[in-house]
Amino acid sequence: MVLAEKAPLMHLAAGGGPLYNFLISLGLILGVTALAGFLLGGAQYGIAPGVLGGVIAYWLLARRSFKRVELLSREVGGIMEAAGRKVNLQRQPKQQEAVMQAAIDQAIKKLRGAYAIASWQWGIRAQMDGQIGQLLFMGKRFDRAKPYLKDGFARVWTTRAMLGVCHFKGQAWEAMNSAFAESEKHNKKQGMLYAVWAWCVLNAKDGRKSDQRRDHAIEILARGEKKTESKDPLLQKNLEALRNGRSMRMQGYGNQWYMFHLERPRQAQTRQVIRGR
Repeated sequence: MVLAEKAPLMHLAAGGGPLYNFLISLGLILGVTALAGFLLGGAQYGIAPGVLGGVIAYWLLARRSFKRVELLSREVGGIMEAAGRKVNLQRQPKQQEAVMQAAIDQAIKKLRGAYAIASWQWGIRAQMDGQIGQLLFMGKRFDRAKPYLKDGFARVWTTRAMLGVCHFKGQAWEAMNSAFAESEKHNKKQGMLYAVWAWCVLNAKDGRKSDQRRDHAIEILARGEKKTESKDPLLQKNLEALRNGRSMRMQGYGNQWYMFHLERPRQAQTRQVIRGR
């Protein structure tokens, strides 16, 4: 099954029309304010109950919308877990790949169902785009993953890190660094973010000499060590390695490292990554 490209939706989350939870709550505020003001003998007396009623209504409506999204996300998780079990029954890599790609397509189709909910509540479209982008990235569809990852929440560090890796693979070095830098703004204490960024800088064929790339990578890791308050031992080890002219070793991050498709794990580790999904 071939997935369609991103299509704009006509709601505020995509730059178009209304978010209905907000409009309903606003209407309730105006209605309760007018009614309470009439009953209490003055518009000023209706403001407090009107605002309170609108805030409660918005909270309940938003909670309902996110509950629906949470249910969809759980179904997606079930799809990927079932695919992981099927992959473990396949001996041929091509068969394993076919199973995972089919599951990814099925999961993305399910997530697209949340776009209708996004018309009601801010934040849902970005949440779904981020998840779709990560699934496409997982399936090594890097070019198609980029617009979804870009529109996903920047506060989710893996979303922007995956976008940075996509640009690394496309040799768009400025865009790569911009994506990682944006993720850093919201995830200053995420040690692995700095490690992945430094690895990409170190291995970038961007026209600079290896010593220049190494110095840049050291700068990134040193900043990460400071921001994380030296709480990531693997980051510290890699920083020490680069300072002493050795290579970075990312295997200590385990499955989380291999999900970025920058190094290939052994076969046994590959199966663990799939089961971890």
